[in-house]
Amino acid sequence: MKTGFFIVLTCLLGYYANGESSIYLPNNLDDSLRLKALKIKQLYVLSTASSKDECYYYQLQFFDAFPDSFKQLNKLYADKDGPLSSVAHEHIYLFNGLNNINDTLYYKKIISIGIGGHWDADAIDFFQQGLRNKILGNPELTATILKNLSTKKILSFWRFYFDGPHPKKQLQEPLQRMKFINNKIYNLMVQAQTVVLKDWKE
Repeated sequence: MKTGFFIVLTCLLGYYANGESSIYLPNNLDDSLRLKALKIKQLYVLSTASSKDECYYYQLQFFDAFPDSFKQLNKLYADKDGPLSSVAHEHIYLFNGLNNINDTLYYKKIISIGIGGHWDADAIDFFQQGLRNKILGNPELTATILKNLSTKKILSFWRFYFDGPHPKKQLQEPLQRMKFINNKIYNLMVQAQTVVLKDWKE
């Protein structure tokens, strides 16, 4: 399978190098971000165009290449001149729907992206929806990962979770359970929610 992957990837690299790519890469994009955008775009194609047997391998690669921080997510998908802004919906849809990734690895990544994040329309909003669904689906694992982070990072994550127009005043049932899972994280979550509600009220 790996041999096939590198054959296809080599072909794609040649395809993009010859200027046939539909991906827009601004001239002022730094090299590391340019390469990351190109890799993600290629792996998305492989993940969606491959046979069912090969999809698993390519999706693992896509997951690994996907941004690990809000800063990267924002630069690649949300910025006006982001190199992947035109394909943000497709890429984030695939990422949000991945179900063949180890749960702990997946949750660590989405929590890492959420730290330092803020709501925005389109790409960020779409990612945030997927993140919320995951957190509501497994508050226990969420607490297990968050408890190893600093108070500042935990607050930052929950602020991103709640951020957005018309934030809900009532905690959904899975989040209410956090009080019995980890009371410290629950209190920080409520604190972050209070700040978000105040910010959007103003």
